[in-house]
Amino acid sequence: MKISRLSKVVLVAGIMTAGSATTWAAGKLESPEGSAGGVGLTVKGGTLGAGLEATIGASDYLGFRLGANMMSAGPSLERDEGTITTDLDWRSYSGLVDIHPFAGGFRISGGALMNKNKFKLKADLTKSVTLNDQDYTLDDLSGQVTFSEMAPYAGIGYGNAVGADGRWHFSCDFGVMFQGEPKVSAQATASDSRLQPYVDEALAREVADIQDDANAFKYYPVISVGISFRF
Repeated sequence: MKISRLSKVVLVAGIMTAGSATTWAAGKLESPEGSAGGVGLTVKGGTLGAGLEATIGASDYLGFRLGANMMSAGPSLERDEGTITTDLDWRSYSGLVDIHPFAGGFRISGGALMNKNKFKLKADLTKSVTLNDQDYTLDDLSGQVTFSEMAPYAGIGYGNAVGADGRWHFSCDFGVMFQGEPKVSAQATASDSRLQPYVDEALAREVADIQDDANAFKYYPVISVGISFRF
């Protein structure tokens, strides 16, 4: 039986296609994706401060992360009334679940943070201050902003610290911490003790105004980048 020229062309094309598919499959086996299991460690920095994070790989599609973050700053501000010393103390501890829908670096993350973030200020006064449109001479004035300790988190990112494609990996996260309404408080001591009730009332009104503005900050953006190593 004779084989036509067209049949020969189809046969050769089929052999070449099969060969290409075999080569591609072999390449996939030589360059595995997904999780290698074990534990990975990530050093990162971002809007929550400097952080250290451990990743445990459960499967190619699922991982768990435990982390800690901190940041501290305390600039002083010079005002007409005196010197204001600030103390930004950011500390948080996270527990997250990562879903890798494509068994690669892309991840969808959810979990919660123990939110110990707080902001304090203290005024060293040399002149009277105005509270609720009234001037008072104070011995001291301080205030703080705190947050709910438990804050849910949701976000996306890229990176798998226990990825099978090498020891070193890049990591990044883009998400939101649902911290709730910040809690604002303040304290002041009147130089004249007879005026303390009026100072307390005026300060409470000032705090209420600040609280109204702070209530808009229920959501805190979480952005970070880091480098991971798989053990």
